[in-house]
Amino acid sequence: MQKGLKAIAILIILSLLSFFLVRRIMKPKEEVEGKALPTVTCISMKKGDIAVKEELLGEISAKEQFRLLSKISGEVLEIDKENGSEVKKGERIALLDNQKQIDAAKYSLEQAKAQAQVTRDSRDRLATLKESGDISVQDFEAADAQAKAAEAQAKAAKLNYDTQVEFSEITAPSDGILQNSILVKGAFIPQGTQLATLMGAGSQQVLFSATEELVKNLSVGQSIMLEKGKESYPGTITEISSVLLPETGLFPVKAEVENTDFPEGSKAKISLTKDSRSSVNILPLNVLYYENGEAFVYVFEGTDGNEGLLRKKKVELGLSGEESAEILSGLSEEDKVVSSWNNEMFDGAKVRLQDKKDESVKDSAKEKSAPEESSEENSAKEETAPEESAKEEKG
Repeated sequence: MQKGLKAIAILIILSLLSFFLVRRIMKPKEEVEGKALPTVTCISMKKGDIAVKEELLGEISAKEQFRLLSKISGEVLEIDKENGSEVKKGERIALLDNQKQIDAAKYSLEQAKAQAQVTRDSRDRLATLKESGDISVQDFEAADAQAKAAEAQAKAAKLNYDTQVEFSEITAPSDGILQNSILVKGAFIPQGTQLATLMGAGSQQVLFSATEELVKNLSVGQSIMLEKGKESYPGTITEISSVLLPETGLFPVKAEVENTDFPEGSKAKISLTKDSRSSVNILPLNVLYYENGEAFVYVFEGTDGNEGLLRKKKVELGLSGEESAEILSGLSEEDKVVSSWNNEMFDGAKVRLQDKKDESVKDSAKEKSAPEESSEENSAKEETAPEESAKEEKG
């Protein structure tokens, strides 16, 4: 009984194998070969522009900064503007005790004025005597010189008095915002102490550092883009230092930015063009492959209609950007560079070039099937994308 069942099973299997074998043999050769050949799409090398971007971290500061220094030693008597206050040019920020110097300057001024008045009166009297011939011209000239000297001394005394009064008042040299203030009422301030920093109103600047290689490609007037949060702000490089900072080994660079109002010292991302080329031969990065450190592409070599072979061609690369690379040599504009990818690509592989009719049919099929595709199918597609596939060919 068991032998009979085994014989029946073997006959069924042989029948099925024969059925599929005969069906395969009876299919037209064109249909078999057409379905077996992988389909590829192609592009041609074209002229275009390419740029390499560099991203750096910068620090925001006011374009104009003023260090407010104490020109005298004295006690802080009054504080008119607190840290963070907006001030106008000429507004008083604080008052220092300089009364002793002011009193001394005032006393000297009064003495100088009195002396100048005496010498003027004496000169006027001698002028009348000179006219009547009672004194010589030399005597009058001597009195006139004394009067002029006394007037000069009075002017100098007035200047000293005004200076002492001015030194007692800390005023704003420009419109701006007061920051880093150390003023405390009643505190004694030594001469030369930095009391605060005034950040000038108007445009801001961003300070950043660049390597020696990057500095060679930068120039005054070059555009930059400052990014903070989700906003971008254009700017222009205004200064490139030729002196390397020993603590960082980098070169300081300044750029003015427009329409910004960020806190002093805040950080921001800077984007600038490191290098660029115009009207050069370019290809997308996703058509490039690498083998032993050398770049190559697959080109389609037609043999019969839309059918042909894949050929590997080494290419020499120039500048590489975010999406494309400059092709220096290895290709001509007539070469059909394969832009699609599949796991059957190798030098000499037989493929079929997808024509426009195939593309339109595929597009139509995609549109119909798109709503029915599941998230799993989408994930599978993403896994087979050229960008996610290994570019280094093995074997």
